Amino acid sequence: MLLVTCMDLRLLDEVTQFMDHDGLVNRYDHVTLAGAALGALGGCQKDHKHWKRMFFDHLRLAYELHHIKDVYIVEHRDCGAYREFLGDDGDFHNGCAKAELRCHRKYTRLLAKKIKRWGEKHDAPLDVHSFLMDLRGRVTKL
Repeated sequence: MLLVTCMDLRLLDEVTQFMDHDGLVNRYDHVTLAGAALGALGGCQKDHKHWKRMFFDHLRLAYELHHIKDVYIVEHRDCGAYREFLGDDGDFHNGCAKAELRCHRKYTRLLAKKIKRWGEKHDAPLDVHSFLMDLRGRVTKL
């Protein structure tokens, strides 16, 4: 399995606990990017396009070396990278938890589609699972 998370230092232990609770101790590769899904998509900015390539290079290598079958995308609430990348006009900024949830869903779905397309192109069927973690470590499926 490949795990994609944000770099937020507030949730490092909680992410590990989530993976351990899912029975995945020492059974996953981990890619950390500011903004998780949004970061893996290049932050929707020209200056971060190379992040997308780096993510897909990691995905390829994880598949080739460890024969991964699943990708977990773990987003989190109150993400500073989302605020940074989307700017003041983004849905993320209106202070509404529902709008924040919609925003995370939007980018995780977009990344999931791109991962599945990559898998189809490389004869590497992958299942993608997306989650949202709150700042106490509670996780819900997106």
